[in-house]
Parts: sequence; C-alpha cells; structure tokens
Amino acid sequence: MTSASGTPITSLPLASSVALTDTLLGVVTSGGETTAQQVSVGILGSAIASDAATAAGNNAAATVSAMRGVAGGVAALDSAGHLALSDGAKLVSVLTVTSATQSTPAILSPDIPLSDQTQIGTGGTILADIITRADALPSGTYYVDQNDIVRRARTVGTLPDDVTVNGGVYIAGSSTLPAGLTSEGDVIITDGTVYFPNTWNNNGVLCAAGV
Repeated sequence: MTSASGTPITSLPLASSVALTDTLLGVVTSGGETTAQQVSVGILGSAIASDAATAAGNNAAATVSAMRGVAGGVAALDSAGHLALSDGAKLVSVLTVTSATQSTPAILSPDIPLSDQTQIGTGGTILADIITRADALPSGTYYVDQNDIVRRARTVGTLPDDVTVNGGVYIAGSSTLPAGLTSEGDVIITDGTVYFPNTWNNNGVLCAAGV
C-alpha cells in the first residue's frame, strides 16, 4: 500500500505469506477520480509470469538471430529441415539432408561449392587430390574384366531390349544385333571390338559380368 503520492506506507504490517485466492487492494486516482481496485494474487502472478516468459522468448530469439552467419555463431534449419546459414538478410541452405530409410543410409549433400582443400573421408585425402587423379585418366568407359584387370573400352555398345540371359550366357532375341556381335543359334558371339556394359568376353561368348 502506498500514499496518494506513491510513497510506501511503512507503518502497515507486512504479510508473512499469501495464497492465490488472497486479494490485493490498490487506490488509484485517474482523471480526478479516486477509486479502490482489487486484484487476486493468482491473477497478478499469472500476468507477471506471462510477461516474463514473453520477454524471455523474445530475448532468446533476438540473441539467436544475431548469432546467425557470424564467426562463432549458430546455424539453423530451413523450412525443409536442411542446414542453413544467414547471408545477412535471409537463411540460405548449405547442406541438404536426405533421411535414411530401411535400405539406404542418410546422405548429406553440400549445397555450396567446396574448397579444394576439403578433406574426403578420414584418410587425409583432399578434394584437390581426387580431382588431379581424375584429370590424369583418359576419358571414357572403364570396366573390370574377369581377371580383375581394369580396362578402358574403345567402343561402347548397347544390347537390344529383347536380349536375355540364360545361365550367364546372353541369348539373342528377334532384333538385329549391333556391330561386334553375331549369333550361333541363339547364343550371342562377340568379336571383342565393342564393350557392352555388364558383359564379358568368355572365349568369344558374350556372358553376364560376374557369372
């Protein structure tokens, strides 16, 4: 309780405890009229707690926003759940996250260019090393033969859709076979001049790779 001037009246006794149902009495003067108003401790406490929670939330949000995109700051998730950083005005996705399934692991795909010093794996290999090795290889199609030797195909062909496999041996359909292939009966024979993916030359017989 205070006087009309707002000075606390110290002579009044102080309550040693309060309950939510207790009522506070205030004398308010406004527009020349003085009235007494009552408010329960419960309502007053709820209002104070609500205002405090709102202020705390706003402060936390402002703090996080200020830390986005700065050194030692924080990242965030965009609307798709991908890792994003701020460019000073908006969030920009930097890492796409593909969720795992029962048959495939989760995949993290960078959405921004990687430095050539980015380390790949745990063996210390950097991206620049991989690029250098790739550039050193002639372009073309490579495959592993039945002797586990890596070979580069001079010419790559495509088998007709009606070709089938029987016991690991390719069987011709009714379509005309492409260059490099003939047939003896239904068995497809290769002269070795054209490489057909997922096949190997078994002494002239075109067979399924790995069989």
